[in-house]
Amino acid sequence: MTQAQPLTKQSITMKKLLLCLTLIYTPMTVWSQETDVSRRSNNAEASQPEKKNRKVEAKATTQVDSQNKKSSVKEPTTETIVETEADTHSAKEVSPQAKTDIEGEGSSSAQASVQAENSGQLTKAPELLNFVDAEYPDSAKADKVEAAVVMLLTLDDKGKVTEVSIQKSSKSPHAFDEAAKQAALQFTFSPAEIDGKAAAVQIAFKYEFTYTEEVTEVEQKAETGQLSGLIVEKGTRTPLVALTVRLIDRELETYTDAQGRFVFEDLAPGKVKVEINDEAHYTLLDIQKITAKEENIVKYYLEPRSVEGDGSITVVGRRAKKEVAKRTLTMEEIRKIPGTQGDALKVVQNLPGVARIPFGGGGLVIRGSNPGDSGSTINRHFIPLVFHFGGIRSIFPSELLESIEFYPGNFTPEFGRYTGGIVDARFRRPKEDRIHARVEADVFDAGVLLEGPVSENATFAIAGRRSYIDAALGALPDDVISFVVAPRYYDYQALYDWKKGKHRVRLYFFGSDDKLQLVINDPAENNPSLQGTIENSTSLMRLYSAWDYRISSKLSHHLSIATGQNHLEFALGDQLSFLNDVNVVTVRDELTWKKNKQFTLRGGFEGEAYLGRIKLKLPQPPQKEGQAGGTPLSTLDIKQTERDFQFYNPGLWIEAQWKPSPDLLLIPGARVDVDTYLGDIAPDPRLNMRYTTSRDQEGKAKSTIKAGVGRYSQRPSPDETDATYGNPDLLLEHSAHFSLGYEHRFNQNLDIDVIGFYKHLYGSVSPIDDPVLRYDNNGSGRIYGLELLLRHNLTSRFFGWVSYTLMRSERKNTGDQEYKLFSLDQTHILTLIAQYKLSSEWEIGARYRYTTGNPQTPYVGAIYDADNDVYVPLSGAVNSARVDPFQQLDLRLDRWI
Repeated sequence: MTQAQPLTKQSITMKKLLLCLTLIYTPMTVWSQETDVSRRSNNAEASQPEKKNRKVEAKATTQVDSQNKKSSVKEPTTETIVETEADTHSAKEVSPQAKTDIEGEGSSSAQASVQAENSGQLTKAPELLNFVDAEYPDSAKADKVEAAVVMLLTLDDKGKVTEVSIQKSSKSPHAFDEAAKQAALQFTFSPAEIDGKAAAVQIAFKYEFTYTEEVTEVEQKAETGQLSGLIVEKGTRTPLVALTVRLIDRELETYTDAQGRFVFEDLAPGKVKVEINDEAHYTLLDIQKITAKEENIVKYYLEPRSVEGDGSITVVGRRAKKEVAKRTLTMEEIRKIPGTQGDALKVVQNLPGVARIPFGGGGLVIRGSNPGDSGSTINRHFIPLVFHFGGIRSIFPSELLESIEFYPGNFTPEFGRYTGGIVDARFRRPKEDRIHARVEADVFDAGVLLEGPVSENATFAIAGRRSYIDAALGALPDDVISFVVAPRYYDYQALYDWKKGKHRVRLYFFGSDDKLQLVINDPAENNPSLQGTIENSTSLMRLYSAWDYRISSKLSHHLSIATGQNHLEFALGDQLSFLNDVNVVTVRDELTWKKNKQFTLRGGFEGEAYLGRIKLKLPQPPQKEGQAGGTPLSTLDIKQTERDFQFYNPGLWIEAQWKPSPDLLLIPGARVDVDTYLGDIAPDPRLNMRYTTSRDQEGKAKSTIKAGVGRYSQRPSPDETDATYGNPDLLLEHSAHFSLGYEHRFNQNLDIDVIGFYKHLYGSVSPIDDPVLRYDNNGSGRIYGLELLLRHNLTSRFFGWVSYTLMRSERKNTGDQEYKLFSLDQTHILTLIAQYKLSSEWEIGARYRYTTGNPQTPYVGAIYDADNDVYVPLSGAVNSARVDPFQQLDLRLDRWI
C-alpha cells in the first residue's frame, strides 16, 4: 500500500462475481458441479434429453474517496464464461420447487423434490440492469481490511430481488455481510426466461471488497467572494418568492427562498451583472463588485407592473355572447388611463359603442340607447346606480373588483329586463396571505381598505370612502349659487368570503349616499319661477348573500339573494319634487351542467320584488325625449300624486353552449319574464355563435367570425304607467338585436375587433295628443353602426388602444312620418389611449376623445305670455341641429418615489 498524503485521493475497488444461475422450478448447477436430480425423484426417467445451465459472472468496480467518503460506480458487465451439463427432465416429470445449499467455496449440493410438472429450458439469463454500490464499512477503511461475501439472490419474474441469503460469510467483524446484503436488495435485473416465458430464478452472487489507494494532486482552491441579498416588492415590502436571479456575465442563476433571499457562493473577484426578471414586476439590472473573502449583501425593491401585485380586472367589451371579445385590463392599465382617475368602471366609457354623457348626466348611453334602457348590476343583481353624482366616481373601489362584464348588445339570457346594454361588476375574493391595509386620497375623496384572512378558509374586506368636495366649494363666492349642503358622497363595503371543498359562501354589505342642496339666487329671465333651493339625494344599501355548490365534476349550483333599499329624491323649492323610496329583494337560482367539452347547459330562475312609495309633483305630462323643451315653468300644468306600490316580476332562462366542431360554438337560449304590475309576459329567444377561421401554430384562435340575434324586453318608467301622469295600461317595450363581427390577432400584443350592429325598437312608449291616455306603445326606433377596437396589450413599456364608433340612432313617435335623431345621438366617437414607461421611475400617458355634438332643437321665435310675464319659445324641427363637436385631451405623468 502507498502511504496516504495530505492531498490524496484513495479508491476502494469491490469485485462482484456472479457464481451460478439456479432456476426455481428447475434442477440447478452451482460452481460447475453436476447435480443428478434424477436420483432424487421417484418418477424420473434416465432417457430424458440433456439441457444446459449457464454460469454467469458479473463484475463491478467502486472507487471510494477516503477523505470525502463519496463513491462513484461503474456499471457492471455480464458475460457467459462457463457451460456445464446437468440431467434434466421433461416438463411433465419435474417438481415445481428446487432448493440449493452452498456449503463452501467450490462445492455445492442440491436437493429437489421432483414431480412430473413444469420442467423447461433456460432460454434467457437475467442481466444486471441497476447496480447499487455497497457502503464500505468505515472501520474496515481505517484498517484497510478486504473481504468477500457470497449471497444467494431470489429474483421474481420481473427481475426484482425479493430475498437475499448469505451463503458464505466474510467472517469479519466489520459488517461486510450486512453491507453487501443491503446493496443486493436494491439490484434490478432483466427477467429470466424459461421456454421463452418470464420466470422466477435464484442466482449466486459473490461481492468482493478490495482496498486500493491512489495519489492524486488536488488543485489549490482560489480565493472567492459571495453575493447574497433580499428581494421585496416596492411599496408593500412583501418578500418575493421563487424569483429567478441571474448573473448574466457569469452564466449563473439561482432562486429566492420563502423569505425572498438568494445567495451566490464561490464567485471569482470582479464585477458581476445582476438581472431579476419577473412577469409581475419590472426587470431590474444592477452591477455589483465581488471582493475575495468578503460577502456582498444587497437589498432590491422590485416595482410591480400592477399596484395590486396580483390584480387584474376583466372588462368584457362588445360581447355578442359568452367568451366573446374579453378585454382583460391589469390594475396598472386601469389606474393609469388618463382621465379615469384610476376608476375601473369609468374605463367602460372608453370602449366602443359608449357615447359621451353630458356633464351631470347619469347612466351610460350604450349603442344609441336611452340611459334608462341599460342596466347596472353587481354580481348580476340590479342596482339603480354605479356612479356618484352621475359620473364623478363609481360607488365601488376598483381594488375590490374582480371583473367588469360589459354587454353593449346581444347579451345572453341570464340577463333580462333591459333593451340596451348591461354592465355587471363582480367583487373579488379578499386576499388570503396576510392582513393588508391601504389608504388613498385624491382631489375628490379619501378612502381606506382593510382585508385579509379570518381563518384557513375565510377572508374579509372592509372599505370606506368619503368626498371632501363640500369643503373645497365652501370657499367659492355665493352671489349666484349658494350651497346649503355642498355636494358630498360616501360609500362603504364589507365582504366576507368562505370557501372549503365543494362549497363557497359569500356575504356582502355595501351602500352609497349622495346629497346636494343649493340655492339659486338669480333665475334666468325667461324662466323666473326656476329659483329657490334645489335638493338632490340618492342612496342605496344592499345585503347580498350567495352559496355556490359544486355537486359533481359536471354539475354545479348557484343561489344568491340581495335585499336592501333604494332612495331617490329631487326637489326645486316647493314647485317641483320627486320622491321614490323602495324596498327591494332580488333572487337568482341556477344550475350548470357541463356534459363534456362540447356541451354545457345552464338555466335558472330570477325574481325581483319591490315594495315602495312614490310621491310626484311634476308637469303633466312630464317632458320626454324627442319633445321640444324650454317651456317656462310658470306656463305648465303642475300635478301632484302620492301612492304606495308593490309588484313581483319572476323570470326563467335557459342557455346551451354547444361545440359541434372544434371551431364552431353555438349558444342558443331563451328567457321568459312576467310583469305582474302590467300583466304582460315577454318570451325572448336568443342565439349567438362564434366560428374560428384560422389558428396559430399553438392551436390558439387567430381569426374568428361572430354573430348574434335576439329579442329583449323591459318595462316603461314609473311615471309613464302612473294613473295621474301616464297610462297604466301600457305594456312592455321590446327591441331586436342583430350583430356580426370579426376578430383577428396579429401577434401576442396586437389584435383588432370589428362589429357591425343593428337594433330595431318596437312597442316603445310614445307621447300622444290625448289628455286621458297621454302615452301608447306605438313608438319605434332604429340604431345601427360599426365599432372598431385596435388594442396593443400591456408590455414592459407600452399599452394603448384605438376605439372608434360610427353610429346613427333615430326614433319615431306615434303619428310621425319620418325618423328623427335621438337626443343623445353621436355619429362619431373616437378615443385614443397611450401609456409609455420612460424609465423605472417615469411614465407618461395621454387620452384623446372626440365626439360629434349632440342634436338640439333650434328656436325660431317666441310669443309673449302676458299672464305670466314670460316669452314662450317657438321651436323648429326637433333635433334638427347639433351643438359643436366635443374634444378632450388628458395627460398624465407618473413618478415613482
